[in-house]
Amino acid sequence: MTFGQKLQRLRRQRGWSQEELAERVPISRQAVSKWESESAMPDTENVVQLSRLFGVSTDYLLHDDYTADTDIPAVKAREEALKRKQNREMAMMVLIGMEALALFWQLMGSLVYQNHLIPLLGMTAHIMTIVGFEAGFRGQLKRSGDDQDALDCRRVFYRVSVWMVSLFPCAALTRIFWALYPRPHLLVIEMLSPLVLYLPLCLLAAWRLRRRPRA
Repeated sequence: MTFGQKLQRLRRQRGWSQEELAERVPISRQAVSKWESESAMPDTENVVQLSRLFGVSTDYLLHDDYTADTDIPAVKAREEALKRKQNREMAMMVLIGMEALALFWQLMGSLVYQNHLIPLLGMTAHIMTIVGFEAGFRGQLKRSGDDQDALDCRRVFYRVSVWMVSLFPCAALTRIFWALYPRPHLLVIEMLSPLVLYLPLCLLAAWRLRRRPRA
C-alpha cells in the first residue's frame, strides 16, 4: 500500500474531507489532493505532523510494504515479547494455583482425614507441576533466547513454589528425627519443630532466588 493510499484510508477512517485534513495539518487542500494522488510527497515536517495526527508511525506511512505499525520489525518484536510475557504469567498463575490446591489437599489429608496417602499424592502433584513448568520454560527459552523477563518469571515461580512444596518434606524429616530421638520431649515441641525447619529454609531459598546473577 502506497503513501497516498494509506493517507486516503486514514482520512476516510476519521470521516474527514480533504479540506478538513488540510485545516488540521495545516496545509492547502490541493496539497492533500496531490499527496493522495501521489503526484507529490510531503516534506519531513508534514510527515511527522501526519503521523501524530493519525496516531501512526512515520515508518508505516513511508514504507509501502508496511500495512500496519505491527509490521515494523521493532514493533513486531515488542508485541511478540509482550505476548510471550503474558503467556508466561498466565501459565505461572495456573501452575501456582495447582500447587496451592495440592497443598490444600495435603493439609486436609494430614489434619482432617489422617491419611498419609493424600499428602503423598499432593507431593507428586507438586513435582509434576514443577517439572511441567521447567520443561515449558526451557522450551520457550530455546525459541526466544536469553530472555531476562523469562528468567525473572522463573525466579518468581520458584520463590512461591518453595513455600508450597517444602512444608510436608520438612514435616516428614522432623517426624523421622523425633522417632529416632532417644530422650523424652514435649509434644508441643514436636508439633512446632516442622516450622523451625520450614520457615528458615523457605526464607533462605526465597532470598537466594530473589537475587539476580551478576553479569
